[in-house]
Amino acid sequence: MKIDHILIVADDNRSGKAIGFGFNLARELGAKVTVLSVIEGAMAEGNTDAGIFPDDALVALKEKTANFLMQIKKKYGEDVNTQVLSRQGEILETITDVINSSGIDLVVAGYQARHGLSKLFGKTLAESMIRQPPIPVCIVPID
Repeated sequence: MKIDHILIVADDNRSGKAIGFGFNLARELGAKVTVLSVIEGAMAEGNTDAGIFPDDALVALKEKTANFLMQIKKKYGEDVNTQVLSRQGEILETITDVINSSGIDLVVAGYQARHGLSKLFGKTLAESMIRQPPIPVCIVPID
């Protein structure tokens, strides 16, 4: 199996070990990379008591995510054909959609017990990704 396109799932700065691993693997294989960050609706609820309305919170979160993805591309993407992608939705469904629509050959994601992608790799979602993946999945421990 030839790996030409790697999807790196990144949610915050704690996922740097997995991001670095994915980019290094891409360099070794001559593969291109798509870095995906998923914005879940619950992350942008805001706080109306503090005057932060959901629409404003979502705009701020999208901007923060775009900046985060551009920093990743700048820091890790030298000599790698890199696309950054931010999507809003449920994380597992969004990852599956990107896999199916982008010609992804391998997913690289980090697992941290109490933070970050633990939202993705809680027992149910981890089992879903690992047991029935449409393609190979590489889980990088980042604790």
